[in-house]
Amino acid sequence: MKILKHKWFLLSFAIIVLCVFFTSNSWKMYKDYPYQFKYGNDVNQYYSYLPSAVIHKDLSMSYYNERGYWLVSDSNGIPLQKMTMGMSIMYSPFFMIGHTIALNTEFEADGYSKPYSTSIKIGTYLYVTIGLYLLYLCLLYFFTPFISSLSILLIFLSTNLFYYTLCEGEMTHSYLFFLFTIIIFNTIKWFESYKPKNLIFLALAFGMSVLIRPTSALIFIFIFFYTISKVNILTLLKERYLIITIAILLFFIPVFLQMLYWKVYGGSWMRWSYGDESFYFSSPHIIEFLIGYRKGWLIYTPIMIFSIIGMLFLKKKVPAMKWSIPIISILAIYILSSWWCWWFGGSFGSRSMVEHYALLIFPLAAFIDRIAKIKLLNYSFILIFGFTIFYNILGTHKKN
Repeated sequence: MKILKHKWFLLSFAIIVLCVFFTSNSWKMYKDYPYQFKYGNDVNQYYSYLPSAVIHKDLSMSYYNERGYWLVSDSNGIPLQKMTMGMSIMYSPFFMIGHTIALNTEFEADGYSKPYSTSIKIGTYLYVTIGLYLLYLCLLYFFTPFISSLSILLIFLSTNLFYYTLCEGEMTHSYLFFLFTIIIFNTIKWFESYKPKNLIFLALAFGMSVLIRPTSALIFIFIFFYTISKVNILTLLKERYLIITIAILLFFIPVFLQMLYWKVYGGSWMRWSYGDESFYFSSPHIIEFLIGYRKGWLIYTPIMIFSIIGMLFLKKKVPAMKWSIPIISILAIYILSSWWCWWFGGSFGSRSMVEHYALLIFPLAAFIDRIAKIKLLNYSFILIFGFTIFYNILGTHKKN
């Protein structure tokens, strides 16, 4: 297996596993079923398509249930699920494993018994693990194995990706982190060999990302800038028009599934399912979003300060990303801080930035690479990085 050749990644991952094991009292949210997830709030809505389709055979969700689905009426007055089906698609392989187990054991096959939640929780761990490994492979194009593995260690243990994997992992963020990683990995691989499979995976992951959270469309900026750094776009379109056309169609498949659902059950191809909730672009809460006590991104995840500084070193270390990562970061902060609920409810830190760590790990690695060359700073940053890990795990403990 190729992964066995990457000793630095395996060491980094082993440290992550040990930290997860020894801090389990800090991230186990529910004493009765600590390794499962609780069907509540947003997750219950993302998940609702699966029991509705497989068990109740009623995707309109008009059947009686005690789960409190958030059905919102559009202008036509027909109530439908507020959230899109993207997360249900991501959960579905593990839902079916749980469903199969429930059907063949004493557990109730209702979509909510232990086999379902345990299977989906395992799926979350698997998605994030794959994401970390693929990110490591991406980093190796630009950095040494040591720098790459240390960056992987810090992006998990020093950020709220830790919390949104172990505690509320079935929220969108760890899944989008995985999808962003798929996009980055296959973008890099596509321009290395032009294999059709890479563009296909890229397109499907991009479509799924937009379906789950439309603001994920920002990652197209990464794809665009990486493309123009490697080839002439017109030449690329001329030489690869067929596979590019197929990729564009594949991108629209996940989005079309949602539109089809709205048409069949709601009577229209498009709808705004968030009611009175909206963006206020003329009055963003940028300062509060970044450094506010309530949910300030850099207050709760200070390791990202070094990632921001590291953007200065992208031109030399990762020139193909020198523009896309700063632009995406600025736009993400502006757009997310303009949402009416810019603090995003009862989150740990700024949860809406978690998926962007798949990009922000590159300037973080560039920063680490730079300070690693300054011997006087090495020991200082060992302590600083160690503190960011402690601070993040302590924050997780306090949140729970």
